[in-house]
Amino acid sequence: MQKKLVQSSLALTAAAALGLGSAFVASPAMAADAGPQKLDVQSDAQVQKALSDIDGVNAYGAKGGKLNIGVEKKTAEVEDLEEKFTNIDVTVGVKELKRYAETDVVGGAGYLADAGAGAGACSTGFSGWDGDGKPVVLTAGHCSKIIEENGDITGDTTVNETEEPKSAPANGGEGFKASGNGVLGEWGFHSYGSGDLLDGSEDPSTAKDSDIDFAVINVDESKYAAKNGVTDWTSADSNDLSTSLETDITKVGAHENGTVQKSGRTTGLTEGEVFTEYNDKFDFANVGGYWVHGFGVTSSNDKPFSQPGDSGGAVFQGDTAVGVISGGGPLDESTQFGWVADLDHSLEQSGVDFNLEKPGDETPEAPAAPEVKDQTIKPNGDVTGKATDGSEVKLDWAPAKGTQGAEAQAATEGSETVKADEDGNFTVEGPETAGDYDYTAVATVDGKESEAAEFQVTVEEEKTETPAPAEREINVDPKEIAASDFVKEDKGVTVTVKGFDEGEKVSLKVASGPENVEGITLDETANENGAAAFSIYGTSEADPSVYLGKYDVTVTGANDTEEEEALAGSFNVVEDEEGNGGGGNDGGDDGNNDDDGNGDGGDGGSDLPRTGAELTGLAAGAGLLVVGGAAVVLTMRRNKKN
Repeated sequence: MQKKLVQSSLALTAAAALGLGSAFVASPAMAADAGPQKLDVQSDAQVQKALSDIDGVNAYGAKGGKLNIGVEKKTAEVEDLEEKFTNIDVTVGVKELKRYAETDVVGGAGYLADAGAGAGACSTGFSGWDGDGKPVVLTAGHCSKIIEENGDITGDTTVNETEEPKSAPANGGEGFKASGNGVLGEWGFHSYGSGDLLDGSEDPSTAKDSDIDFAVINVDESKYAAKNGVTDWTSADSNDLSTSLETDITKVGAHENGTVQKSGRTTGLTEGEVFTEYNDKFDFANVGGYWVHGFGVTSSNDKPFSQPGDSGGAVFQGDTAVGVISGGGPLDESTQFGWVADLDHSLEQSGVDFNLEKPGDETPEAPAAPEVKDQTIKPNGDVTGKATDGSEVKLDWAPAKGTQGAEAQAATEGSETVKADEDGNFTVEGPETAGDYDYTAVATVDGKESEAAEFQVTVEEEKTETPAPAEREINVDPKEIAASDFVKEDKGVTVTVKGFDEGEKVSLKVASGPENVEGITLDETANENGAAAFSIYGTSEADPSVYLGKYDVTVTGANDTEEEEALAGSFNVVEDEEGNGGGGNDGGDDGNNDDDGNGDGGDGGSDLPRTGAELTGLAAGAGLLVVGGAAVVLTMRRNKKN
């Protein structure tokens, strides 16, 4: 129990305060019970037994008759514990607290450097990690140089131990006393100006963007650990500057006009004002005989912003790191002038990979909200948009607000998650039911969700594609027929039409013909293909000559518009090759009837056509038989005009 429950000095303190002690004695086994039991939280033995199989307890307490524990994640053993006892309260997401140590290097602390036969002291700027996750400290580049009295650089210093905080000048001490924690690390990148000493005669244009006062200490992680933040120096007496921070640093950025703060081993935590008037004119200052890119800060003489030994100290505004102390001096009788090597510029020029969170431990940033426009689609069409490449995009939809009645009942709501491709494009199938839908889209990367993008999708009603109608056509076959054939039922003339609507009433009219033949109108119904057919032949077999002449026919439909014209055709009944009308017995009345019940028509038009209509031959008493023929199969339909 003790091994599993007491996981840190903090947990141990909590256990002692609760009277649990550092050792436990065994208690009699609890009686098995069919249902949940109530744990006696005042009994050390019962608590010990209940928690004997539980790992990873990072918080603990017993209040109000309940046993309260905090764990990073809920295991099966924890779930069993909850089921077994009615008064167990589990809080998930509580991580182990890590203790602060005086070997944590924070911004504003002091460190020592060996310079040949001499030694010096500077201040740390900001702690963090390089691209490989190794701890580093940023500071001033001139702290890495052995500089003679005339300004010549003769070599590099060697990083030594951190300075003991309680004896540092910022805490009222003399300084230069090693902490005893071992050598801080060694120089990584380091640069001070361009390396060319100014003697007063140089053209100011010799200043280059690469003239920076910036250095990196690669921290010995066997002795020290990097800790994000800047100390306020109030915990110096404990020799642990990491326990009291003025601020956490969340980003590196350009300075802004106004108040700026600094932490360093000589003057501790101070404030100054960005020297706007000066900075509007100058990007470089001569610091110890070398150009340094940066910005100026002013402060009063009695409360100086920085002093010797503060070099490399952290300069910040809020949670933004803006620079490290480079140098300074009096501006006038009452004002101090400090020069800050601007950090964003120094990092850009040096190419140093500096991270304020250890790579792999960073809290991932939320991705940008997806970019999706309102769109109109067909049923089950594609809904498209763009998001962070590779992100998981969750889309939720529901009928648009205000949708009512049957449309609202038919519309559906839903949710689907898709993955954006390498270009950020994503596609999801839209609803099937027509209507307007309100959509939201949220992108997720590494567990971080974007803000929701809202848009609307309109699903169009599906329209049935109607094949393009065929042009109306008429066909008369044959166009010329001998009179002797015209009076035969199995021959005659066939008029075929197409291009009408299925089921439409189609009417044929014999518009004109020989004067002795009376025209009639016959009706048929267009079949499923928009076609109809009529058969026309004479009934007077006794005297076919009565039908000689030209016949004009017209065909119309019941659905015709005003713009549509009737179909028109014609045929000719001609004499036989012998030069007569052909036929049998001069129109006599032999009384013979054919199989279809047609007489010779000699009674002046008493014969009835098979369609039920009667045609009368005015001159010779001949009849004209018009029979609705079987519909022909055609695949095209009429082109209706609107």
